[in-house]
Parts: sequence; structure tokens; C-alpha cells
Amino acid sequence: MVEPKSLREIYFFSDLNDNELGVISKVLKEKDFKTGATVFKEGEDGQSLYIIKRGEVKACKSTPEGDLLTLMLHKDGEIFGEMSFLDGRPRSATIVAITDTKTYVLEQGDFETLVDNHPRLIYKLLKNIVFHIHSIVRGMNSRYLEMINYMWGRKR
Repeated sequence: MVEPKSLREIYFFSDLNDNELGVISKVLKEKDFKTGATVFKEGEDGQSLYIIKRGEVKACKSTPEGDLLTLMLHKDGEIFGEMSFLDGRPRSATIVAITDTKTYVLEQGDFETLVDNHPRLIYKLLKNIVFHIHSIVRGMNSRYLEMINYMWGRKR
């Protein structure tokens, strides 16, 4: 069990009340990764959501030559693994710890168990996951427009 007070410091859980923090702390597991450790690989099965308590990881895609290209960085308080967590499909990227990293892990099965008994808590967690995904999409849209403007020399 994770100490509920330790969750209060993490942005992903910031809108949960004390009771909800107590509930979620009972199903979270702590997992540490040393610098350079692969958390999971692109294409692997996985239905876990990771919340970074401390540290930093990079999300990478493999090139045809087998090199890893960094897509984005995730740091303290951010989440990763949300896509497979929600849709059950294989991991879309490789995640590598770039510093010693401490995470909390929420398994899909534990999440589903909470659905019936704690719907308000699940609503808040899903809302925070959606906000996270929206920020990624907005950032991608912005970078796409910058690239188009650079390539074509005008605004579209």
C-alpha cells in the first residue's frame, strides 16, 4: 500500500479528496527504475498506468534501423502508459528512464474493480487522463503548424 499523504504532492491526484486518496493508495504499487532502464517496449502488451512520483522518462519510437527516437519527456507528477491502459492495445512507444525514477503503477484490473464502488473517483482519474492526452495533442498540433510554416513559409 502507498501512503495516501505522498499522493497529495502529485499533480495527477491533486483534485482527489482524502477519502479518495485513501482508496486509490490501496491499489497503487510502487516501482523504481534506475537510469537507463527500459520500463516497457513498443509493441508489448500492457495495461498499466504509470504515475511519476520522482524522476524523468522518455517516450521513444523505433526506427526501421532499430534506433530509438525520442518523442517526448515525462517528469514528476506526469503519467505514461495511458493509451494501452485505456484501449488494451500493445504499447505504442518504448519508455526509458533517463534519471532514477520512482513511479506508482495502477493496473487495469484494479481500476475496473473501483468502477462500481467509486464512480466519482474514476471520473476524476479519467478526466485527468483526458487532460493529459489533450495537452499532448495540442502540443503536437502546435509543432505541426510550426513545421508547415517553416516548410511553406506561410501560415495556413
